[in-house]
Amino acid sequence: MNACRVIVYAMAVAMVFSASAHTTAESNMVVRAALYGVLTFYPDNIEDGLVIPPGVEEPNTWHGFLGGDTNGWTLSEKKSAFDWYLTSLGTNDCRSLDEVQREEIGMAIDMCDALNHTNSVSSIKALALNPRGIYRNEAIELALKFSPVDDATTEFVETIITNVSGYSSGERVECYWMYAKKLQQVPCTNGACANALYMFYRNRKVSGTGAATLDRLFSDKIVGYANSSNRLDTALSMLMVTNMRPQFVEYFVGVTNQLLSSGQPLPWINVGAGGN
Repeated sequence: MNACRVIVYAMAVAMVFSASAHTTAESNMVVRAALYGVLTFYPDNIEDGLVIPPGVEEPNTWHGFLGGDTNGWTLSEKKSAFDWYLTSLGTNDCRSLDEVQREEIGMAIDMCDALNHTNSVSSIKALALNPRGIYRNEAIELALKFSPVDDATTEFVETIITNVSGYSSGERVECYWMYAKKLQQVPCTNGACANALYMFYRNRKVSGTGAATLDRLFSDKIVGYANSSNRLDTALSMLMVTNMRPQFVEYFVGVTNQLLSSGQPLPWINVGAGGN
């Protein structure tokens, strides 16, 4: 049965790629056929094994995903069509699409990741910022995976974490966690990394989302923060947040008790410019 699905996929892609015109509509058909092909290529339970008939290529490379130079379309042109499709996701009303079209968007993100298509980062960011976008959690994760620590990425992150009504807690947590992880891996004494750290600091009380991640980040990266009045003030503010999970409350109760029982003065430290 798996082999049948692979054969059907190969036939469908070949039929659409036979189109010789390069209109927007037909470019869209080429890309959708490739994405739908990937969706139907793999068995529902990959652990059952994958049977690939002779002459059929697994879609885990650009050639396998889009095919070679065939029927008036070069592989380069197919890549351009895929890139055009990605750019459309930042402005489309993705939530009004049918189920298959929605699944194709998810697969497009997966393919960008699988193919390490870093040139897609601006389109993936646009999807993440699209109020009518879908798979935004996955788009945020991939955008931050592909992005460096710089001021543009920091602005992207700040846009999401401060829009409490426009993004779910899960989407914002992904933003906090992925970017904080990047900051943990590089020195943050100055430049873009310091700017990112200060951005997180000035937004530390926006909501309880990501607060524990930020507390660990600040304690590691801001000199003196771990035993400061700043940290105590933030912890007490977090304990005022309503309807938080028990693990969240337990974490900040622990931070508060640690600071109050230290037996040492807790100085207030200056963090960044106007970030106190």
